[in-house]
Amino acid sequence: MPCSEDVMRVLYVEDHPVNVEVMRALFALRPQLTLDVAVDGSSGLRAALRTPPDLLLLDLRLPDCHGTDLLARLRTHPSLAAVPAIAVTAEDDPDLSASTFADTWSKPLDIRGVLARLDQLYTRHALSQTRQPAAMAA
Repeated sequence: MPCSEDVMRVLYVEDHPVNVEVMRALFALRPQLTLDVAVDGSSGLRAALRTPPDLLLLDLRLPDCHGTDLLARLRTHPSLAAVPAIAVTAEDDPDLSASTFADTWSKPLDIRGVLARLDQLYTRHALSQTRQPAAMAA
């Protein structure tokens, strides 16, 4: 089991309970990741401000806003400006060119692809965590 410093916190903003359960099942396979869930943009913004995550997973069609609008609001806060964000959507061809999403995961999810991408993101996160203390000591 990883040390608490090695855990990557992920916030998933999703209103559909089945999609949440699918993501919870995936995260159960990755104990180095913790998953927090919010069901709409307002609660997602509050959760992200209360405990800034290391990764954002945002549904695009939320009950109170579009995921791109939520991401734009999140980006206005310094603690969330550089957090990687992934759009998780059932939209066929979402136009995300004006957004700061790093990636798009289509629903239904490609389970192997999502797990591989989570592993990559965790590795990048863990490496950045080990570099920060060294930079502070210099």
